[in-house]
Amino acid sequence: MSARLWELYAQVCEDDARPLDEFVDRVLAGEWGSVPADDVLALLRELEGRVLSNIQIKAGEGRRYAEMTEEVTERTEAEFAALVERVERTRGGERPT
Repeated sequence: MSARLWELYAQVCEDDARPLDEFVDRVLAGEWGSVPADDVLALLRELEGRVLSNIQIKAGEGRRYAEMTEEVTERTEAEFAALVERVERTRGGERPT
């Protein structure tokens, strides 16, 4: 995964509190220059893994969290799948929607 892309993610999504889908769209639009699709996909895989791991950790913290685990996991996987699809479409020459 690209250290530069990770730093951009941290600045935009963590520091500036912008949503991940907006960040991905901005990357795909070339706001920070050319970024290989493989780097964006690697970032998304890393972030998805971290989010899913955090969901499992929270599930162990109480019954209410445990009850929500399946729903939240499915929603998270769907959100990341949609982002991956955007990157793949862009890699194929389409503009982000």
